[in-house]
Amino acid sequence: MFPETGNTWLGGMSESMLRNMQTIEIAPGLRLTETLYDVAQAGVATHAPDLALTWKQFIAPMSWWLVPDGSGQLSKAELTLTEDHGRTVKINVWHAPDIRSADGRPTPHSHPWPFESRILVGGYTEDRYVLDGGQVCAEKSREHVQGTANVIGREVYHEVTALHTAPGATVTLMLCGRGERGAWGHLDPATGAVAPPQRDRRFPELLRALNPHR
Repeated sequence: MFPETGNTWLGGMSESMLRNMQTIEIAPGLRLTETLYDVAQAGVATHAPDLALTWKQFIAPMSWWLVPDGSGQLSKAELTLTEDHGRTVKINVWHAPDIRSADGRPTPHSHPWPFESRILVGGYTEDRYVLDGGQVCAEKSREHVQGTANVIGREVYHEVTALHTAPGATVTLMLCGRGERGAWGHLDPATGAVAPPQRDRRFPELLRALNPHR
């Protein structure tokens, strides 16, 4: 999702020294623990065994992008392990449900690639919508819990409406297939109209404000 850069701040600290730090505030609002690392590492080893996640990488500020919601508050933190046209794998630490409209109406979105989201710890509640012959078919309050996989096709519009844990305690591993950048949008469930993605003009400013460590 975002460009990657190198890490230099950890210097010559050993792996054991870093692990002993246990709880680390990576950036304002993002606190990571050894327990979350163990969960994420085990998930990568199981579901993306060709990739690796080290403790040093996990706690390096430059590994993470903090994603703002519409008001500039932390929505989720993302660590991308690999990203190209054919495959993207990233770890998400959830701090809030998906952005919802100011008036409370659902604003489900689709994705430019099919993916499965492995729920490594915690969980969330999701609403789903699909268009069938111009009609909107909805599935509300679908639960996704630890140890399960949320499989999303290109045709699905969805919205995470609630987290099952406190902010920062739900972690997912997102395994994305081949996609087409920009080929997604938002569905109006009331009318069936689909709007193409539109970037909030304030997003770059909000992103910079939330990521002083980058």
